[in-house]
Amino acid sequence: MKYLPNIVGLLLTLLPLLGTMVQAQVRQLTMENAVKLAIDKNRDLQVATLETSKATQKVQEARGYGLPTVAASAQYLYYFNKQVSFLPGSFVGLGEDQLAMFRVGGSNTFLGGVAVSQPLFQASVRSGIKAAQIDGLATDQALADVRATVVTDVKKAYLDVLITQEQLRLHQQSIARNEQALKDSRSLLAQGRASRVDTLRAYVTLENLRPTLIQLTNRIGITKTVLKRTVGLDEREGIELQDSLRYDDALFVSPSTDAFLDAIQARPDVRRVELVEQLNREQIALQTAEKQPKLAAIGLVQSQSQANNFRLGDYQWPVSSYLGLQLNVPIFTGFRTNSRIQQAHITRQQSETQLANLKEIVRAQVKISLANVQEARLRIQTQQQTISVAELGYRIVRDRWKQGISSRLELTDAELSLTQAKSNYLQAVYDYLTAAVDLDKVLGRIK
Repeated sequence: MKYLPNIVGLLLTLLPLLGTMVQAQVRQLTMENAVKLAIDKNRDLQVATLETSKATQKVQEARGYGLPTVAASAQYLYYFNKQVSFLPGSFVGLGEDQLAMFRVGGSNTFLGGVAVSQPLFQASVRSGIKAAQIDGLATDQALADVRATVVTDVKKAYLDVLITQEQLRLHQQSIARNEQALKDSRSLLAQGRASRVDTLRAYVTLENLRPTLIQLTNRIGITKTVLKRTVGLDEREGIELQDSLRYDDALFVSPSTDAFLDAIQARPDVRRVELVEQLNREQIALQTAEKQPKLAAIGLVQSQSQANNFRLGDYQWPVSSYLGLQLNVPIFTGFRTNSRIQQAHITRQQSETQLANLKEIVRAQVKISLANVQEARLRIQTQQQTISVAELGYRIVRDRWKQGISSRLELTDAELSLTQAKSNYLQAVYDYLTAAVDLDKVLGRIK
């Protein structure tokens, strides 16, 4: 027992360390895993999934209008003044033009029954079911469209983190080259082979690079925050990206000759608008059906009793019931039905126009996306050659500067050209990968 205080103290010391170790755990994230996590955790996608469940319930609701309606009712009344009935006066010896008044019934009245109604003919039921089914299909396509958007956003957010990390690495390489140049300049200054101005210029050039290093480091944190929010991860969770920003032309899947028709057939947003247009046509039929007669079978079973006391065992409970048909023929509804029909026609025309406009938008998007991909590929090929030339030029100028043949300004220009060439190549690869992601969405390749 004498060691217990020491053990407790040791545990209290280790608990914060354990908590820090748990918090320090970093999720290793590839682009594929990020997409899978987003499909499971993204809140926009969860909302869209719940919308499909709601659409399923709407179909059940529409079918319910064709099923029987059963309602039970119960009622209790207490009469301070009993009910009044009127009879001809001749019944009690009064004149023929007089009425006799009687108070009848008990002070306590109980009434209970069960009513049933079964639609036999109601044209709007079938149209309502079909409209709900079409709406459910449109909701499924809306979910697919949201899923495609989420996948695209996740991939682009992932690429944003990658290019920021690569820009930071590229900037660190530039700083390393300038640090070496400053070291060489100081060495040459000590040997009397370089001027003090060249050394000062090398120092200023190096220090001017450091603020950008801070900005890029901060930007990495921002882009990771955006990625975690898009995926649906906790903001406090650490992530480390496993993929790299690289160009592989072999992975590019060239679209077919008629990419526009493929996009029209594959894109969920186009299919959803087509279904909405069908739904609006069905809405016209649904509103028109309101002009047709409605026939239903109805029935009622009820029992009632009255008394002046609450001795329920002495009550009489006579039962009455009936079964019949009820016909409802619309004659005049204040032009409301005609107005709803016209509104449905206008809505259908709007959806037709929206569909035609969306197809033209898709045509333009396909053309632009293909052009962006092709442009980025050409830029990559050009910049690959430019980097090789810039590296060779930098090495030559650096060697000439060490020999005192070239000036410090020429070395600075050569280093800047090399950094710019690598930066342009990096941007071209990023633009290519981003354009490829956009092209997949435009062509409806994201399932």
